[in-house]
Amino acid sequence: MKNCVILGDSKKFSRVINSVNGRIERGVLPGVTLRVMLNGECVLDYTAGYSNIEEKIPLRRDSVFRLASMTKPITAAAALWCAERGKLRLSDKISKYFPAFARSRVGKLDGRGKVAALGAAEREITVEDILTHSSGLGSGEVGDAQFASFPRAHVRTPREAVEHYGEWLLDFSPGTSQMYSPLAALDVVAAIVEKVTDTEYESFLRERIFLPLGMTDTGYNLTEEQYGRVVKMYRLGDSADKLEPHEMGREGHDGFPAGAVSGCTAMFGTACDYTRFAQMLCGDGEFGGQRVLSPESVRLMRAPHFKNGFAGMDEYSNWGYTVRVRQRQTENVQELSPLSYGWSGAYNTHFWVDPELKIVGVYMSNMSNAGGAGAITAFEFECDVMRSLKDK
Repeated sequence: MKNCVILGDSKKFSRVINSVNGRIERGVLPGVTLRVMLNGECVLDYTAGYSNIEEKIPLRRDSVFRLASMTKPITAAAALWCAERGKLRLSDKISKYFPAFARSRVGKLDGRGKVAALGAAEREITVEDILTHSSGLGSGEVGDAQFASFPRAHVRTPREAVEHYGEWLLDFSPGTSQMYSPLAALDVVAAIVEKVTDTEYESFLRERIFLPLGMTDTGYNLTEEQYGRVVKMYRLGDSADKLEPHEMGREGHDGFPAGAVSGCTAMFGTACDYTRFAQMLCGDGEFGGQRVLSPESVRLMRAPHFKNGFAGMDEYSNWGYTVRVRQRQTENVQELSPLSYGWSGAYNTHFWVDPELKIVGVYMSNMSNAGGAGAITAFEFECDVMRSLKDK
């Protein structure tokens, strides 16, 4: 394909390359950067397509993407860093830091679609509940209804967001179900990190995670030069066979102000930078001679936390701390090794780590309606990589 950069064994990974090239050539994918690491070595580094289709600006290996919910595993790492040093406990009730949450109530939607209170939650939310998406905060139709009237366009920091969330009704009592919280709960953890370290969240991440790992192009507020490398956002049109521009300016996430800091989303970064973060996890907390987390913390992060059959879980997946943990390997359904883990972003970014086979996979594109964790592109990437590695 024209306009591509390949490093690694292109023949070995031809099915991976052909899959994404086919989407680019059909006009349903603007461009993509892929990285696959095996035992710490880069076996595929592939970039193709465009950062800006209209202006024919080629995608670069150092192009900057909106990471969306791939922000969340970084927030989990921040919380674990603090827990290692005794600054917080994962079992802490969040009311310890924000007293309004001691009064949490469960809600429902009434016949008019309005949020109504059912009664007090069975227990309080803990830090671990939030990390495993079992808090009930911002997790379903009750959370969605409250978020719809939330002034997110004017909220710039996690603490500002949490001032509102303490009054929200929950979708269910903490610990009774698992349901993803896309845009709310992880802000609480980020705000706790700020509080216990007495450091603004972005500064904490830069000092304790990004700079030690060499993630120099990751953050919420970029330099002018970095903004110049941010890829343009696209969306599939209604017919799903043509790309349309989705203008976002300098927003890290739709509806958020430019430069907003969130534990849930809004972070920018490159494929190379996120690969460094994922390699740190694959290396049990260490990468490039820098230890960010202890092996015990990484094992906690990737451990399945729910019993089989727990409400909200399927037979193929479980949850660690902000990462989906694969349970069963089934051809054409779920082809990653059991206990592989990772997550995706709403704007068509994805990563996973296989701790047994020492595989790291990172996929970066930016499309606003590609499907997030359920995106067919993420599924194809996982399958194609695993099949390529099995090929003789």
